Amino acid sequence: MLVSGSHSGDGADEESRSSSKGANPALAKKHAIWEFESPVRFLSWRDVNIESLGYDPRSSYVEKFWLPFLGPSTVLLARRITESLESEPYGFTVDLEEMSIMMGLGGATNRHSSIQKTLNRLLVFELARIMPSKAVSVRLKLPPLPQRYINRLPEHIQELHAKEIQEAPETSLTAVRTRARSLALTLAKLGHDRAAIEKQLISWRFHPSVCYETLSWLEQTSLSRSQDTTDSEQGEVSTKGLQP
Repeated sequence: MLVSGSHSGDGADEESRSSSKGANPALAKKHAIWEFESPVRFLSWRDVNIESLGYDPRSSYVEKFWLPFLGPSTVLLARRITESLESEPYGFTVDLEEMSIMMGLGGATNRHSSIQKTLNRLLVFELARIMPSKAVSVRLKLPPLPQRYINRLPEHIQELHAKEIQEAPETSLTAVRTRARSLALTLAKLGHDRAAIEKQLISWRFHPSVCYETLSWLEQTSLSRSQDTTDSEQGEVSTKGLQP
């Protein structure tokens, strides 16, 4: 149930506070708390775009770059849910108190408890959603860390993130980026501006980080082509001036 007048951004637990010395955007983001009732049923949230470019919760990427924002207990919860959904693809049900105890969060399950805050952080970061049946649909993969979060990381961690992305092996992420760029370029040729292109890419369910990268690429491409055209026109004028 939704607890009216409450916000998970208020009174975050100690783990969330200490996990990243002010880096956690959930502390500044107001949203209504969802009070989970036992037993909780978990389902898979299937999203082709996210799954094609995302990272397994058990990956080193998530541990290095997502953990400062999610906190250790939320990362652990995402990993355990993913493991369970792999063996039970049609979903599973778990007792809330038992889950809390097994994660080392104690037996309390009231709306101020650690397990409630841990589950709510999945909702804050859009890694889970509540279905009409009240089941919790959870992403099997976490998306690449959005740029606005990367900017909050210490500078040397930002550099590590950039290096890891650049050195990543050729994966389906490349195909997603190529498709996004191709569609954006087509829209640009049809006369759509940046805002319209971004809106359309989002409506096609490309991840925000892919949209941001695509629009940056498109802007650089447009500038490059504009410069090439100018240089070409200047060259033609110079050539004509040399003709007898």
